[in-house]
Amino acid sequence: MNTQNIMEYSNKGSMAESLIVSDKRFQDFYRLPLMGSINEKHAMLLFSCLTPETFEAGKTIYSAGEASAGKMHIILDGKVVVHSASGYKYNSLRKGEVFGLFSFLDEQRTHSATLTVERHTHALTLERTFFDLMTLEEPKLASQWMRFMFSLLSKKALELEIEYANIHNFAFGGKV
Repeated sequence: MNTQNIMEYSNKGSMAESLIVSDKRFQDFYRLPLMGSINEKHAMLLFSCLTPETFEAGKTIYSAGEASAGKMHIILDGKVVVHSASGYKYNSLRKGEVFGLFSFLDEQRTHSATLTVERHTHALTLERTFFDLMTLEEPKLASQWMRFMFSLLSKKALELEIEYANIHNFAFGGKV
């Protein structure tokens, strides 16, 4: 979908809304916890900016060290495994989780992990170039999406803080 399509969608109203609301992928998307603060109209508009993707089991989505594709993915169903550059499995991502956020935000960086599909996965993808257009055409929606990305970053920072504190506590027996 391009910028013209966004504007056409905004002007068409109920027919486009009916089609989107009846789409199973939209229903799955709108039920995700991350959509909690976004109203239905903005959720429909955002959904119209996302591209559905299917990843087959065994597929490597990207490898550590590869250049960023400038895409962020939201998992609707399935399972993706995250491995460090050395091959250590340290996470599994499922429904409602996001991957590619850091490379979406910083297109100059390379991927820090290898992502492999463990179970057939359906995802919705937002491309950075499209998000840049969204910021011009629909600034309120782009602002909501940025708040969502900041909340993901904040959550990740808190997880790392807790992990660091636990490691520090283990290594030094609770002594500073």
